[in-house]
Amino acid sequence: MPTTLISAEMPTPPFFKYHGGDIMSVVGIDIISKRGERRKYLPLEIRAKMYEDVIELRKQGFKTGEVLKKIYEKYKEQISRRCFYNWIQGKCHPLRRVNKFDEGPSPKLTYIIGVILSDGYKYISKKKSQYNLRLAVKDREFAEKFAECLTKVLKKKKPYKPFFNRKTKRWIVAGCSVLLFRFLNRTLKELKPIIEHDEKCVSAFLQALFDGEGYIYVKITKRKKIRQLCLYNTNRELLEYVQYLLRSFFNIDSTIHLGKKGLRYFPNNKIGKINKDEYYLYVRTKGLLNFYRHVGFSIKRKQQRLIKAIQ
Repeated sequence: MPTTLISAEMPTPPFFKYHGGDIMSVVGIDIISKRGERRKYLPLEIRAKMYEDVIELRKQGFKTGEVLKKIYEKYKEQISRRCFYNWIQGKCHPLRRVNKFDEGPSPKLTYIIGVILSDGYKYISKKKSQYNLRLAVKDREFAEKFAECLTKVLKKKKPYKPFFNRKTKRWIVAGCSVLLFRFLNRTLKELKPIIEHDEKCVSAFLQALFDGEGYIYVKITKRKKIRQLCLYNTNRELLEYVQYLLRSFFNIDSTIHLGKKGLRYFPNNKIGKINKDEYYLYVRTKGLLNFYRHVGFSIKRKQQRLIKAIQ
């Protein structure tokens, strides 16, 4: 159970008076005490930092009152003596029940980033206060790849497995991690150093995007057969970044075009309606071989179509 800020059993010294502020609005969670009074938890990141400071100050020889005073002076929030003793005695830890994850750059992590920016999505469950990551797709291989990456990044002993929803006819993968959720809430600019760590990370990121929203476009005219790899998205900034990565890391040229307003063109020649303008990134025929060598698809049917287009 997360650590409480105020002990309902003990009086609070004047300098430990509780002050609710903007910091509580980030992810503060309301808790009803036995007396019926509403209390709150601090955001997880703040409690984790408080914990580290408490342990360090205790190692330096500071007494209980001195540690509590220093914590309050730094964070303008208090912890109870009960919480303090539970921390230093190892009875509880702010991150004990949280799905930790490896924040270091890796192809698995950049694949997850790419999935969330394409077909995947994240949401907060209001009832259980859970931070969920979810993918629902037609292709089982896509779901399995995402599940494999989630398992590795979240360091789970029991692997995530996709399950098939007969009603929606989709393979679904769902994971839960407040830390990974907040990491993925960063802007694209903040995520770029992770994505561009090395060629493998870039390749995994691009593969996730093309797995989700990419397809091989084939058009036969009287003169020739046009073969293009296409990626669609409503975020032009994201497609421009993809264009930069393809050119800079793998020498693949591409162009970006605006689709007809409110329309989406699918590989089966069907047209669907959308609420936003959609942009299309086209990889020309001469770049297909490099794409196959350095990026490719994790989805078999798309990979086979790519091979046929190259041939």
